[in-house]
Amino acid sequence: MARWPKLIRHVGSPSPAMLCGVTARISQADRVYSELRDRLLRGRVPVGSRIVEQQLATEFRTSRTPIREALRRLEGDGHLTRDPTGGLRPRVPSVRTMRELYDVRLVLEELVVRRAASSGAHGSLEALDQEWRAIAAEIRPPGAASEGANFVHRDEAFHQRLAEASGNEFATGILGDLGDRIRVLRIHDFTSEERIRATIDEHLEILGAVLVGDADGAAGFMRAHIQRSAHVVRERVGEALARMFEETAAASDGAG
Repeated sequence: MARWPKLIRHVGSPSPAMLCGVTARISQADRVYSELRDRLLRGRVPVGSRIVEQQLATEFRTSRTPIREALRRLEGDGHLTRDPTGGLRPRVPSVRTMRELYDVRLVLEELVVRRAASSGAHGSLEALDQEWRAIAAEIRPPGAASEGANFVHRDEAFHQRLAEASGNEFATGILGDLGDRIRVLRIHDFTSEERIRATIDEHLEILGAVLVGDADGAAGFMRAHIQRSAHVVRERVGEALARMFEETAAASDGAG
């Protein structure tokens, strides 16, 4: 009887090889989770696209087990959701959530642009103006077509730098957090040359008013800019969702 406790401890203790295997699997799952979470937050996974385990396993050169664990975590965090067929897709905020997020963004953007026009860091604002004039010269049709979803990051940088130049650090921080939340939506704002060119022109229009100290004019331009963006996003996200449901229905019919 005296041997039983020792025997139990021996049988219950994992071998070094087993521990290494578990650690490697967890490490792989963490790597996949971090990369996919970054893609989702940066809007690099289009709304409506389906997440395929085998494709990810091939891409990350790993088995499906760590992929499955990473996807389970992302679903638990609310980054992914299941469609009626059980497939995983990026979570899309509700219409109400979209509206509320853009309402908050509009208030913050007006606040920082007024502050920038009245007492902002003039040198930083002039540098931002020169940068966007260079972008305007760089991105000309058909060059705008190659920008696509990548333009959202340039657009975000514009709004963040404008907020930083305003001197309101708290508003700048909140705007950055808000950008993370709506990036997956805003990616749909820049799917045409027309929208990219219009956004560049609107940025220069806003900066023009800011640099001459016209707070009311700058706020008006910013309000129109954000409202146009919200309108385009609502339309195109709606179209993406419609396509997603059509694909789901087609898959269900095919399975039947």
